Amino acid sequence: MPQQNQRKFNKKPGDSHGKGVKNQHGAKFKPKFKANNPKTNNKPNKPEVRKMIRQQKAAEAEAERQKIKSEKEERIKAYKKQRLEKTKVISKRTQRGQPLMKDRMQLLLKQIEEMKKR
Repeated sequence: MPQQNQRKFNKKPGDSHGKGVKNQHGAKFKPKFKANNPKTNNKPNKPEVRKMIRQQKAAEAEAERQKIKSEKEERIKAYKKQRLEKTKVISKRTQRGQPLMKDRMQLLLKQIEEMKKR
């Protein structure tokens, strides 16, 4: 029992077991930093959030670049195929070395039809 009495006498008048801590004037305030709070430890801090956002944007930009690059390659491939066909048609010759006008006319007709569609 003497220890309990001693505790009562050693107890400061501002001490309480509530959430807030009283200052000298008796007003309660919440401490800014809680060391062992599991909620705040799981939340990423601002630099980490910025870093994650930057990584996401970089990944999106890289995906966009890859998409543009693949589309460009497809267009180039289609153009090369078209040019090869055109070259084959134009380069056809008779046995005596004269150009075949029939195929050239077909090519010109095809080009005119495409222009009308546009």
